[in-house]
Amino acid sequence: MSELQLSLACDAPAVNEPSAQLSSEPAGRVLVSDAFDLLRGLAPESVDLVVTDPPYESLELHRARGTTTRLTTNWFATVADARLPELLQLVYRALRRDRHFYLFCDEVTADVIKQQQGVGKARMPNGGRKCASGFVYWKEIIWAKTTLDGTRIRGGTGYHYRAASERILFFEKGKRTLSDLGIPDVLMAPRAGVPGPAVKPAAVVRTLITQSTLPGELVVDPFAGSGVAGVEARAQGRRFLIGDIDLAYLDPSLADLTPAGAAVARAAAPSEVPAHEPPVLEALADGTAFVEELEAAHAFGWLDPGPTPALEKLTALRLKEREAAVRRALRTSPPRPDEPLLLRAWRAWALSGRRL
Repeated sequence: MSELQLSLACDAPAVNEPSAQLSSEPAGRVLVSDAFDLLRGLAPESVDLVVTDPPYESLELHRARGTTTRLTTNWFATVADARLPELLQLVYRALRRDRHFYLFCDEVTADVIKQQQGVGKARMPNGGRKCASGFVYWKEIIWAKTTLDGTRIRGGTGYHYRAASERILFFEKGKRTLSDLGIPDVLMAPRAGVPGPAVKPAAVVRTLITQSTLPGELVVDPFAGSGVAGVEARAQGRRFLIGDIDLAYLDPSLADLTPAGAAVARAAAPSEVPAHEPPVLEALADGTAFVEELEAAHAFGWLDPGPTPALEKLTALRLKEREAAVRRALRTSPPRPDEPLLLRAWRAWALSGRRL
């Protein structure tokens, strides 16, 4: 089951297809959409910059070893390495000539992409390296994660020289001069201090946007997460189109642009009830859960009758996928003022991004 199908199965907001004609694109749009579907829906050569951070496959290895705090739970599915060439092809198709593409990743995924794109071959006379997708690959830009005051590199994760940086792969379609040739390839910034996994620092994203676009040009991020690309594009006078399958951690300043019915920005507000993890789904399905748990499940609609009840759809998923689906369902459905306190506690757990 694709992420888009999973979103629909768990009663997420309806997917909004991006317009194929971006000549009339408004100043900003936020979509609920699978990233690949969003990119496919764009007209060829209609975008001025793509800057994004896909949930790459190697995060699963780091999480299994306990060497990352970036994903503390399966709140979204990772993009398989095998789909990365498709991602680059779709981005290349969408970009206008003489435009840039920035992709955040770790060193493992950076190596995978370079191998897939054949960038280990001889450099071109200008120093770039041709990619199988059509891009020219220039280099890795490094985001060095600093302490909050920005004075020193903070301690990172891992065991062999602790990882205190992240890669940003810099690709070019055609030729475009950066706005400031004095910017170094190491960008220093602290981690973002807002809720949500893998949130990128505004200062770094702002630098990429201002380096590679002019006011009025269109910035796209198909893996929007907190929506920092949209926030910074708007602040710098650029148009933007961002999307994700789950908008629960979207920056509150973008809430006015979200599709009708999408649950957004609730992670930014503290919950008035303690977070409480839902019971094992099979206990809800067979009626062996506690009475208050069954009441909360009824109130949420998990036990409603139908051709394929929502709870049955969830229990049919693999355990690896199930927690992400449960969290997404709890995050993306609008709460009711009269719902049981325990259901509100489940929602708080879904937004917390961690196991209890």
